[in-house]
Amino acid sequence: MANTTTLTRRALFKKLIHEISKNAQEIDPLFEKYSRKIYNGRRYSSLNYKNKLKYKDTKDAPQELERIGIINSGLNPYTGAWTVSQAIHLLRRTGFGHKKADVDTLLGLSLNNAVNLILNVNATPPSPPINYYNNIEPDENGLPYGADWTNNAFNSDDIGNDSNGYRTASLAAWSLGLALNQDITIREKMTLFWYHFIPIDFEFVKQSSNRYANTNSARICYKYMKMFRDKGTGNYKSLIREMATQPAMMFYLNNQANSKTAPDENFAREIMELFTLGKDVTNIYSQADVVLAAKVLTGWRVQNLNTTNEVTNFVADKHDESTKSFSSYFSGTVIPNSGAAELDLFIDMIFAKSKTVSEYICRRLYRFFVYYDIDDNVEANVIVPLAQFLVNSNWEILPVLDKLFKSEHFYDMANKGVYIKSPFDLIIGTMRTFDVNINVSDPTNYEAQYELWNTFNYVMGDMEQAMGRIPNVAGWQAFYQKPSFHEYWINSNSIQRRYGLVEGMLYGFDITKNNLTTRIEAKAIEYVKKFPNSIIEDPNLLVDECIKYLLPIDLSPSQKNILKSQTLLSNQASDYYWRGAWNTYLADTNNVDNTNIVKNRLRSLLLTIVQYAEYQLM
Repeated sequence: MANTTTLTRRALFKKLIHEISKNAQEIDPLFEKYSRKIYNGRRYSSLNYKNKLKYKDTKDAPQELERIGIINSGLNPYTGAWTVSQAIHLLRRTGFGHKKADVDTLLGLSLNNAVNLILNVNATPPSPPINYYNNIEPDENGLPYGADWTNNAFNSDDIGNDSNGYRTASLAAWSLGLALNQDITIREKMTLFWYHFIPIDFEFVKQSSNRYANTNSARICYKYMKMFRDKGTGNYKSLIREMATQPAMMFYLNNQANSKTAPDENFAREIMELFTLGKDVTNIYSQADVVLAAKVLTGWRVQNLNTTNEVTNFVADKHDESTKSFSSYFSGTVIPNSGAAELDLFIDMIFAKSKTVSEYICRRLYRFFVYYDIDDNVEANVIVPLAQFLVNSNWEILPVLDKLFKSEHFYDMANKGVYIKSPFDLIIGTMRTFDVNINVSDPTNYEAQYELWNTFNYVMGDMEQAMGRIPNVAGWQAFYQKPSFHEYWINSNSIQRRYGLVEGMLYGFDITKNNLTTRIEAKAIEYVKKFPNSIIEDPNLLVDECIKYLLPIDLSPSQKNILKSQTLLSNQASDYYWRGAWNTYLADTNNVDNTNIVKNRLRSLLLTIVQYAEYQLM
């Protein structure tokens, strides 16, 4: 695509779906590879696998061969080699993609210190979202362009609806921008973990029946997300307690309307079924327990939503004053009429089921950060001891993450190259890995910046994952729905969109917002220049290095040779055909013809690699 091309949002979507229309009647091999099938055993790779008899020539056997087997690794500290592969695996799972500079940083540390760095989240909150929309439609409170809106309330229900809609879009764009510009720590990935686990939908909260929600929902959704960003590696029990009275959650699951005359079971059910105990528990709590929990939770109300001091207070005359006697599942716990204190007694009762709660949250952590399949061995060797460690740590999440990310199980080959990337991991990860610029050249053009971020949020929404939008209270199916789990990301529509956008980034395209054009391009020459020149000028080493950094598993020597010949050598036989071209380019980097030769070959190499099905995995 020429550098002068400008893509509107409509044109961008048209480009992404072009291949779908063109091949509508053809069988999609990518869909065939990834479409949901009956699970028939965990597949994984092993560097130590010796059976290469199926290869006529053992040199063609890949270093890592896929096979089915049993995983026995547990939480013992990892003592193997600390290499590029391990460092990238850690970065992929704890962040979005991996910058070469971050890989180098981790390789300069021991594994223990590398994990410590990843978990050392900066306590300083980022700058809040701002008014980017004033040139589109002036803020109804008169808030200046570029100003923080998070503490600016609409005190009347007569104004603010339109501005609140723009503020909601501002929150989604800002959240995506933080992920794109994340530091090396786990904060943004951990924020996403909690958001997918205990979610709210921004638009749903906005449409609440409360008279001031349509004008002030963005502020409370921001504070809900801020809770996760500030306390993501903190105390699980404390987070549940704080979440229970967060205004955004009060509206999302309707506890705002829960009263003694009309008990609402929605939040009571989900706090147990989705947020703490799970629904796959032995001798599960009863429907009567849900009814009693709803009564415990009556009386809490969001007040002063039309001010900057909105708060959730307990309103005694809305509360059910009966004694609540729970089932044998909760050991016959009785919560007497004690007003506001009943909420804490209720949460204490839930967390008294420490084995169930700890194992449930550890399974959710495992399925988000490691892999979806939890067989008997993983349950016994990882989940159960990790859960007990969580209880012993008084529900602190940070020690659990530390133990998991330093364990032999986390770095087991069984857990590499087996997890289908979410749209966030694929798109944000690709942008970060290739240093695709998604920050506008003029930092004071807030409209251009936020609209640019939101363009990609819309695109990822078409791949079924977007900031601020969730399908239901359980979150995105890929993280919890048996038996397919992460395969839910793949369907005949989404797979082409995924490949189309990644391909588009390699060729490059322009997006213009508010008269400011931003080039979206993974620049091939700049990418490989991060490697030593001794590697770049040798086509064999360069192919090896690019595969090492871009794919989670290795390719066979024959595959690499074909890849080298078809891209760097332009189907010539001699390796000098690349070495000569590269050194000629280096001799005069201002020569357009020489630059285009190496640029086109490198782009062909990188494009071919990212089009491998393995690039969709991590």
